[in-house]
Amino acid sequence: MLKVTSLKFAAIASFALAGLPAQAEHDSALIDALVRKGVLTDKEASEIRSDMEKHDKASSANKIKLSDSLTELKLYGDIRLRYQYDDKDAQLLKSQGGNGPANVSQQGRWRFRLRLNADFKLGEHWFGGVELSTAQPTDSGNQTYENGFDDYNIFISRAYLGWQNDWLTLVGGKMPNPFYTTDLIYDSDINPTGLAENIAFHKLFGGDPVDGGFSKDGKGYKAPVVTESPWEVTLIAGQFIFDDNPEFGGPDSDVGTDAYLFHSQLVTSYKFSGGPKLTVAPGWMTYINGSLGGLTNSNSFNDNANVSGATRNLNILLLPGDLSFKLGEIKAKFQWDFAYNIEGRKRTEDIYNLVTLNNDAGQSSDDDVTDPDDRSSKHSSVDDYAWLVGVQLGENKKAGDWSLLANWRQIGIGAIDPNLSDGDFALGELNTRGLKAGIAYNFTNFAVGTITYYYAWNLRDDLFGGEATGGNGIADSNKVQVLQVDVTVKF
Repeated sequence: MLKVTSLKFAAIASFALAGLPAQAEHDSALIDALVRKGVLTDKEASEIRSDMEKHDKASSANKIKLSDSLTELKLYGDIRLRYQYDDKDAQLLKSQGGNGPANVSQQGRWRFRLRLNADFKLGEHWFGGVELSTAQPTDSGNQTYENGFDDYNIFISRAYLGWQNDWLTLVGGKMPNPFYTTDLIYDSDINPTGLAENIAFHKLFGGDPVDGGFSKDGKGYKAPVVTESPWEVTLIAGQFIFDDNPEFGGPDSDVGTDAYLFHSQLVTSYKFSGGPKLTVAPGWMTYINGSLGGLTNSNSFNDNANVSGATRNLNILLLPGDLSFKLGEIKAKFQWDFAYNIEGRKRTEDIYNLVTLNNDAGQSSDDDVTDPDDRSSKHSSVDDYAWLVGVQLGENKKAGDWSLLANWRQIGIGAIDPNLSDGDFALGELNTRGLKAGIAYNFTNFAVGTITYYYAWNLRDDLFGGEATGGNGIADSNKVQVLQVDVTVKF
C-alpha cells in the first residue's frame, strides 16, 4: 500500500508541475491510464486535474495563446551594426551631363539592420513565414544613423504561405529567394513576390528497395532499404509580379502592361565518393515588358523620358554552380556564375539609349531593319555577358569558426538587371569588373564579425550619355571602392 500511495503523490506532484498548455492532452491521457490500472481513483484523478487547471491558470506560459491549427512556431531574428565607407570616381560629372557630383565622391556611414522573423507550420503539409525589417528597398535592410537620433520605420519584407509533401513544394506571397544563385544575379536581401514551385525528382522517383527479405532459414527478416543515389535533381520555377501598372493604353503599351519576371532552373548535383559534391543549375529568366516606376533599391533603373519599358530585352541564360569539398577538416567551395543575355544588343542600344540616331531619326535598332543607325551603335559583345568565379574557405556556425571569401566578377551593361543584382558591389552599377573579398569570425555562437571589401572599375570607358552616365546613371563610375565592417548578433 505504501508503494501505491507514494506513486499517487508522485503523480500528483508531477502533473502539478508539468501543467503546461503544450502537455495538457498528454497529461490527461496519462491520468486516464492510471485510473484504468487502479493506481488512482476517480476522485483522486479529479483532484489532480483541478490542481493542474489552477497551475495552468497561474502559469505565465498560458498567457500566450496560440492557434489550435499551429503545429510549430519559430521566432528568431538578427541585428547588424555596420560601418561603411564608399569611394566613387565618377566617369562623367554633372557639368558634363552625368550624375557624378565630383571626380571623387567619398562617404562614411554608421548603419544598422534589424530583422524579426516568424516561421510556422500548420498541420503536416502547410507552412509559412513573416519577416519585418528596417528598410523599404528590396536589396537592403540598412538604415543610416542620422537626423538627431531619428526613429526608423519597420517594413514587411516577407509574408508567404506554402504547401509541401515529400517531393513537391508550392509557395505564394513575398518569399525567401527560392533559387540556387549568387549575388551576381540576385542581391542576398531580395525576397521576390509571386509564386514558386519546387519539384525534387530524386525524391519523387527515389530508388528501388534492395537487400531486404527473409533469411534462408525463414526465421529472420531484414527490412528493405533504398539505395541512396549520388544524384539530386530539382526543378525550381518562379512567376513573380515585378511592377503593377494601370490597365490602359492598349496591349502594346509599356505603361499599361504589368511587369512580370519568369525564372526557372534545373538544379543538378552529384556527390562523389569521398565527399566532394558538384552542383550545376542551368536556368533561364525573362520579363514581360512593362514600365517600372518608384523602385527604391541601391541603383534603381526606372522608366523616364528616354526609357519605355525598363524590363525590355532581358532574355537571360544562366549557369551558376559550385564544387564543395574539404581541405583537411576545413570546408571549402569553388563557386561560379554565368549570365548571357540573348537580346544583349537590343538591351544595350534601346533600353540604355546608347545608339546614335543619324539618318532615320526615331528608328529603333530592334525592328530587324539594317539602317545607318545600326552602324553608329556603341554595342560591344562584352555588354551581353556577366560572370563570377570565387572560392570560400571555412564556415560560421559556432564560436571560434571563421571563413574567407574572395571572388572576381565582370558585368556587361546589357547582361543582367541592375534592379536585382548585388547593391554593394560597385554600389549596384553595371559595366563593371572587380574583386569582392571578406573574412568572418564567430566571437560566440550568436555573434559574428565580418570585414568585406569591394574594388571595381569600369569594363568599358566609352559609354557616355543615355542611361549609362545620365538618366538612371547605371554605369557612371570609373572606379568604386566599398569597405564594410559588421557585427551581427542572431537571436
